[in-house]
Amino acid sequence: MPITSYPQYMEPAGKAGQLANFQNYVADSYAVQEAVPYGAAVQLNTTGTAITPIKTGGTVIGIALAQHIHDYVEKKDDQKYEVASSAAIVKRGRIFVVAGGDVINGQAVKVDPATQKFSTSGTITIAGAVFKSNATANQLVEIEINLP
Repeated sequence: MPITSYPQYMEPAGKAGQLANFQNYVADSYAVQEAVPYGAAVQLNTTGTAITPIKTGGTVIGIALAQHIHDYVEKKDDQKYEVASSAAIVKRGRIFVVAGGDVINGQAVKVDPATQKFSTSGTITIAGAVFKSNATANQLVEIEINLP
């Protein structure tokens, strides 16, 4: 029997980089050259051997997938991939990110490298990505990404 009500089986969106549903998704592993926050758009470094958060003029290769761990005792800033670690980068599927302005379901996705927020007015277009829900600035919003 197919799952038709995802909220019944998945926790609601709690942070950027969280998968939006159980449909198939594709994620590749990459070495991390600079710390990458969960839910951030990433690009390859100049040698193609590691990733960094997207920079002006860069090409988005995916979105950093969130991990479910967090140190609540020491309140660490651990919602990111550390330098020299391995990161899971979603290339295809639905994932939550932080909206950088008002967005509407079906609009094309762009990202602002300075803020790492997603909107329709960012400076870098993510080829094959669309918003799958409505949101206002600083809210989590679902996007569908389909990169090679």
